[in-house]
Amino acid sequence: MTLSDMEMDREWKPSGKIRPQSTMAQAFSTALDSAFMLDSDVNHLSQTIDQKKQQMMIQTRELEALQARIREAEERLKAQAYHTTSASQTERSERDQATAPEKESPNEHQQGDEQKVNES
Repeated sequence: MTLSDMEMDREWKPSGKIRPQSTMAQAFSTALDSAFMLDSDVNHLSQTIDQKKQQMMIQTRELEALQARIREAEERLKAQAYHTTSASQTERSERDQATAPEKESPNEHQQGDEQKVNES
């Protein structure tokens, strides 16, 4: 029992494997792509997307580096402000102690008043 070409075509089912293309088929496909510029648009878009992805990665890294520098600068400013505040408070308290007149105790003040009254 031999099958005719038409019967064989009807019964043929493609396998899951990709069939290799002949050189002629590849050349024809390339000629069609170049004639209608199908491939160049896709390639151009693909290249543009790749370039933008690279730019995004570079800009993301630069942004992260800038954010880290800003955080470091903020920490230095906080530390400097803390040291400046504590140093100025220490200086103020030292100045206040040096310039303040010696305080008399309440008993000494009363005794001084009594002496003034007695002297009069």
